[in-house]
Amino acid sequence: MAVYLLHFSAPVCVTRPARHYLGYADDGRVETRLREHRTGQGARITAAASARGIELTVVRVWVGATRHDERRLKRRKEAPRMCPLCRGTGRGR
Repeated sequence: MAVYLLHFSAPVCVTRPARHYLGYADDGRVETRLREHRTGQGARITAAASARGIELTVVRVWVGATRHDERRLKRRKEAPRMCPLCRGTGRGR
């Protein structure tokens, strides 16, 4: 089990400029989930990002985390602050 944070190379939408996605993978199969996201079989936002040619990068993984942990992290709405690519750029503050 693992929770992972994806960073988008560009905002997915102008009206909702999301640059991150938090997800969950059974048995720690983050690479399998990433392939699914990149082929449009994952969440709607990652499918939209892939369709627009936006690169998806796994930037953080919480190994051993549960679905409960995923929900807790999502509720915090602090993905930019948890993202090592955005920290220090001003986008995560």
